[in-house]
Amino acid sequence: MFIVDLELSIKSVDILQKADVWLLSDVIDMMKTDPATITLALAKIKPEDFTVITEALKERTKNVLDNP
Repeated sequence: MFIVDLELSIKSVDILQKADVWLLSDVIDMMKTDPATITLALAKIKPEDFTVITEALKERTKNVLDNP
């Protein structure tokens, strides 16, 4: 899922894209490969947008775990 599909603020999308995050899965990948960059980017976005991202990750994880 593209981060722009999450209906985040333009400022938050810009911050994430500058950190090379285009997909929701990029957040997870960067936590493994470059945690400092993704943590800094997530710290800069709006709190409401952070909540949207974490809820989307939660739903994605639930769906993956539900499907064997």
